[in-house]
Amino acid sequence: MQPDAETSYLFRHATVRDAAYQLLPVSQRSRLHGLALDILEETTLGLGLDSVLDLADHAGLAQVGVTLAGGDLPFRELRYLRLAAVNAASKYANELAARLWERVAEHSSASADERVEAFAEAGLLHWMMGRRKPALKCLSRGIELSEDDTQKAFCLIERGCLYRDVRDNAAATRDLEQALELARGAGDKRLQLRAHGNLCTVRDESLTQASVLELYVPVLKLAREVDDLRAVGITEGQIGLACMRSQNWKDSENHLLESIRLLREAGDALNECTMLSSLGTLYHERTDGDRRLNLMRAVQYQRDALNLKEESGFLFQKSEPLVGLASANREMGMLHEAERWANEALRVSMEVGDPVSIGHAYLQLGLIHEAAGDSTTAERTLTYGFLAVEDADTDSVKVSLLSALARLLAGQGAWEDAQNHAQNAVTLSATAPDTRTRTRTRQLLRAIEERKLSG
Repeated sequence: MQPDAETSYLFRHATVRDAAYQLLPVSQRSRLHGLALDILEETTLGLGLDSVLDLADHAGLAQVGVTLAGGDLPFRELRYLRLAAVNAASKYANELAARLWERVAEHSSASADERVEAFAEAGLLHWMMGRRKPALKCLSRGIELSEDDTQKAFCLIERGCLYRDVRDNAAATRDLEQALELARGAGDKRLQLRAHGNLCTVRDESLTQASVLELYVPVLKLAREVDDLRAVGITEGQIGLACMRSQNWKDSENHLLESIRLLREAGDALNECTMLSSLGTLYHERTDGDRRLNLMRAVQYQRDALNLKEESGFLFQKSEPLVGLASANREMGMLHEAERWANEALRVSMEVGDPVSIGHAYLQLGLIHEAAGDSTTAERTLTYGFLAVEDADTDSVKVSLLSALARLLAGQGAWEDAQNHAQNAVTLSATAPDTRTRTRTRQLLRAIEERKLSG
């Protein structure tokens, strides 16, 4: 069967096509790419953004080996690269979008402002995929290149949030305070709102419900002043988390549900994920109502958060709902499901490099092994977990791991080792903002001491 005239130019094998392409002189290849660019611009631009990456590639290849004084090919290439990056990000093709923004940032025709914007966008996308080092590299480059205070403040905010997410609160505070100062100097209220709001999220973990409400008063005021629905939603969520820490379950639920509603209306999928997971944690921890029903609700909210994160391509913080699913399933006696979720949480946490999430994943795995009656594996897993976070600034998860080890060893009659672990947990929790943690570790140590005397 003979091919028709319209398709006769197609090659059946890529190797034949590539060989034919390589036989062409470089100058002729460049001329043909330029011709293809002109034709495609006339025939495809009105059809959508899917073809703009092809246009960028043709514009780039049309410049190879050719010197065009005053030619517009570099600017056309840059334009299509930007459009392709925006298009890829809108479809959550984060890997492609990050590479394209990096190409924009390194493009010889990009202005200083375009470079900063591109580095910031690439950094955000890398962090969404859990890539800490490239994210920091891109955001830091954006800060270094910034000639405009608002652009510099934006990059500082994003880097500050990254530091906050990996629990480097000192670096997060430094970046966010500098960003707030720059935003105020520039008179940009929306940027002030972002800097101030994120700075509060670094400071609020050690505060009571009343103190958190006071902390967020200026943030809520500014958010309503500039009519920022997303910021109001995030603030409602932070207040809900403070209520949870105070065991005010009903108020916590109301604030978190309102936060989810506002964030969904604002189209903020990332923070909606966070609040859905927090609502799952609330139902996991609450002591009122039917326990099994609460756990089933916790599982559903964690699944909702996980599904939204996967749909949107968010790798970082994915471990939080995974750990929540592992814990709730473990408490319901579904150990096989629990272990599957915990192993996935550990894999994601290690890929991201978040020590707190790594510690929590190991903790759940250890508790699951203990519930299955495998004390030896449980002890080894909990020890691995502690060693993995020993040098990190993660006292809360260290306390949890040490307490679990102390209880396990006491159950085996290893009183001296159990007491040592419990004493270390008490020491680490001495400065913890959560009074429940301090009380629980002291009670554990006392119980072990009493059992040792009676044993």
